[in-house]
Amino acid sequence: MNINDIRSVTILTVVVALILLIVCANVANLLLSRAAARQKELSVRLSLGATRARLVRQLLTESLLLAGIGGALGILVAYWGQRLLPGPPGRGTPLDWTVITFLVAVTGLTGIIFGIAPALRATSVDVNAALKETGRGIVGSRSMLSRILLVAQVAVSLVLLIGAGLFLRTLSNLRQVNVGFNPNNLVLFRIAPALNRYDAARQQALHEQLRERIGALPGVRAVAWSNVPLLSGSVNETSFMVQGHANTRETQNSINYLVVSADYFATMEMPVLVGRGFTARDDVKTPLVGVINETAARTFFARGENPIGMRFGSSLEDAGKTEIVGILRDAKYDSVRNQAPPTAYVPYAQNPNQGGMFHVRTAGDPVAAVAAIREAVRQVDSNLPMLDVSTQMEQVEKRFTQEKLFAQAYALFGGIALLLAAVGLFGLMSYSVAQRTNEIGIRMALGAQPSDVVRLVIGESMWLVGIGAALGLAVALAAGRLIAALLFGLPPSDIATMATALLTLLGVSAVAGYLPARRAARVDPMVALHYQ
Repeated sequence: MNINDIRSVTILTVVVALILLIVCANVANLLLSRAAARQKELSVRLSLGATRARLVRQLLTESLLLAGIGGALGILVAYWGQRLLPGPPGRGTPLDWTVITFLVAVTGLTGIIFGIAPALRATSVDVNAALKETGRGIVGSRSMLSRILLVAQVAVSLVLLIGAGLFLRTLSNLRQVNVGFNPNNLVLFRIAPALNRYDAARQQALHEQLRERIGALPGVRAVAWSNVPLLSGSVNETSFMVQGHANTRETQNSINYLVVSADYFATMEMPVLVGRGFTARDDVKTPLVGVINETAARTFFARGENPIGMRFGSSLEDAGKTEIVGILRDAKYDSVRNQAPPTAYVPYAQNPNQGGMFHVRTAGDPVAAVAAIREAVRQVDSNLPMLDVSTQMEQVEKRFTQEKLFAQAYALFGGIALLLAAVGLFGLMSYSVAQRTNEIGIRMALGAQPSDVVRLVIGESMWLVGIGAALGLAVALAAGRLIAALLFGLPPSDIATMATALLTLLGVSAVAGYLPARRAARVDPMVALHYQ
């Protein structure tokens, strides 16, 4: 597993841990509510001789039972969902006993940690006072801890929403990068004629036959080939020695290297800026020629020095072998993120002992043309298989695998976190309204309007959300440097992304807080004054 995979797994682990924290906070709030509602029952048990330790064990057993049910369902979901994870972090990872043991341990640990506080709170009561206490006094015993848990949920939700926004915008920015050629409507496939005992001369004739046969298909605009496709993850590199320059064997002048057909630049829609491209006359009978890109011209030649007509080679002995006849516009080679590296192109007709990756430019959907292309290849040689068939856009999308994984994970978990935080806020405020029914009735009997009650309840809920949002923004800003290297085209403290995440959180929270507030505003004062 390389450094990128390790980073992916680490970040996803942190995200899952944050979701677990939110779920546990919600469960802890539920247990606090349940314990508060059972305070009289627990007081009766204590008064009849039950020890506090026994009651704590009972409440912890209930907490562990809830955690166990959730853990079992989680294992089933994990078994079903592990195949959905792309890339090395999700492939070939069996759900064996080691993983299940870890899940059981985490389930038990969370059940104990988030069940112990409600259990201790519920059993640390004054028996005489609790037996006399009505429902109106129950809320005060759990109010502070419940609000702290809610604030934590809001903070974590905002952090995940900001992360989702950053990675979604990173993915969008990467897809809008100008790669230096037109990746649309391109079918790629590879052939390996050497496996069928083709020598160099027959290979060259085979390429020409395939070019003519495929090029005659309806909807095919152009056909070319190269030894390495762009943005496929493959790299072909060699030394670059320029005749007349101070080259030494210790000089590390490396350049990416492609062997291409004469019509490759036209097929890929890569313009030659200075000089010329390749023609059918550039074959084994003519002097060797090459084309370099803009970055190579800037890297290996001084400002004002014209590379056209200069000669280069891959060693000191053959530094004067190949003449530069053109300068090509920069194109991304193996990474969309990085700048185009120095790249040299040489004609296939002068370097025939190379494998061929065909590039077929179509007028319409490239996938629809694959069947006709297969038939054309079969007609030329029925024993020649087509390998690695794909579209150029699929190759480009593979360069975004990690970014797509992060964007999907953060969007999914951010949405779950926001939903859980909204449910937690709704539950807390609903419980608070239910316990304050008598107080609300008194306020309304003294002249308070329903709108005043709505503002009171929403104000209380949004105050908690505001504190959580402030903490979430602080955490997001502090943790931004940890994911800065994974972003593209925007800083981790991007104002627009943070503002969008914050507005989304506030909007959902306002709806979650308004529902209990509306119910409170409909309280009948006469009924509320008799509420016990």
